[in-house]
Amino acid sequence: MSEVIKTWTEWLNNSRFSHMSDIQKQQTLLWLFQVSDKILDRARLKPGDVLIDIGTGTGLLAFEAYEKLKSTGGKVIASDAFADCIEECRKIAQSCGIENEIDFLQTDATDIKIADSSVDVVVMRSVLVHIVDKSTAIKEFFRILKPSGGRISIFEPIMSRNTKFYELINPENFSNYNKLKEIEDIIMSDKNDPLMNFNEETLRENFEEAGFENIDFDIVTQSSTYQVLTEMIDPWFNTPPSPGRPTAKEKYLKFLPENEVNEFIEKIKIELTGKVITINSPTAYVYADKVCE
Repeated sequence: MSEVIKTWTEWLNNSRFSHMSDIQKQQTLLWLFQVSDKILDRARLKPGDVLIDIGTGTGLLAFEAYEKLKSTGGKVIASDAFADCIEECRKIAQSCGIENEIDFLQTDATDIKIADSSVDVVVMRSVLVHIVDKSTAIKEFFRILKPSGGRISIFEPIMSRNTKFYELINPENFSNYNKLKEIEDIIMSDKNDPLMNFNEETLRENFEEAGFENIDFDIVTQSSTYQVLTEMIDPWFNTPPSPGRPTAKEKYLKFLPENEVNEFIEKIKIELTGKVITINSPTAYVYADKVCE
């Protein structure tokens, strides 16, 4: 990796914002809270609900759910596959004096270490986008939900439909434009890349196959308009989208020699620096019920 990211908490706290200006960071944090609010609103929380936040990360959803359920006899389970995330959440809970009021569970989303039909609600934000085998994970969510009342509310970015580099540049300024376009289309549809191997149609199929009913998709396209600064562009290509995943530059290096990739990045700088661009990022809020076993 061109930038070493050792843990998920390091990436969550630092790397995912590395390409953003201070204003963009503030806007993104505000948006993250809005996303969490909407996930929990769509979850239709009830008094006494047992809720699991899968892929809790630094606990944004879990702690907000705790605030909503703490006076109702409900319970929140903060789960994640990564020990550093669980430890970070535990530290936050300790600092708030609520460590004993939240359950912490280190477990993989494709093999959740809890019993069948044991939770009322599954919530999740931007987790399937990091899982190659989405079908298996969604079947696990169905398994752990209680029948006749169990429900799931999640949010996922549909990154395969994001604005592409070739949509932002003038083809006349890139002699190999058609080749670059072909490469980016291949990258954005890679079946082995968890960030790119799905869209809203395949997600719906996965939920139906798992047995969910009353499936509701709310597709929202997030648009971000800003002026590009030169210093933003290197992080676009050199920051991994998550720990252990290849950077954009590394993906291009599978198709082009390094000198051509470097030339492409430098031309992007010339093309976009100072230009106001709009990036469209489709996202999906998904709600579904477990009606029966």
